[in-house]
Amino acid sequence: MSNLTSLKYIVFNSLIGEIAIVWNNKDKLLKQIILPDVNTGKFNYGKIDYHGVLSETDPDDYIMEVMSDVKEIIMGKDIHFDYSHLDFSILTDFQRIVLLKQKDIPHGRVTSYKKLAELIDKPKSARPVANVLSSNPFPIVIPCHRTVRSDWTIGGYVGMNDGLYKRLILENEGVQFEKDVVQKKYRFPSEDLSIPYL
Repeated sequence: MSNLTSLKYIVFNSLIGEIAIVWNNKDKLLKQIILPDVNTGKFNYGKIDYHGVLSETDPDDYIMEVMSDVKEIIMGKDIHFDYSHLDFSILTDFQRIVLLKQKDIPHGRVTSYKKLAELIDKPKSARPVANVLSSNPFPIVIPCHRTVRSDWTIGGYVGMNDGLYKRLILENEGVQFEKDVVQKKYRFPSEDLSIPYL
């Protein structure tokens, strides 16, 4: 088990408010990304899942790069993150399978919980899949904002009932909605085989 005193966190501003990153300073593994409170836009220290985490005010180049990547993704940029730097060790096998498949949903495309369940060969597990995404420890980096309800409406985001951040990020990626429903051309896998994957 990691020495808890090696855990650090930093809070930084983004387009959607204050975001925190928690990481192990020894091996540079990311432990958690925490989105701002949807009502205040502020970071809530109580959302950190670990004890003994120390504040960092002078991060190294790697953490600066992670912060930059997170901000760029929120603004709609197609950033290819190195997933080997995410700490999956506390996740169950099912959580890991769901999140690793989720990271494969292309930029500017959206799938549904039901479709994602089918993509992991567990077609009856849409609700468990949704539960995994609602507790995704790495939002933005593992783009759970690209998965919506089976009726293609936004739904909640990372345990929040409000999908405000989710919609903003998707719109920044170019996804368009019609009466709060994701337009067909942005759905993944494509429902119309004549539409190529992006």
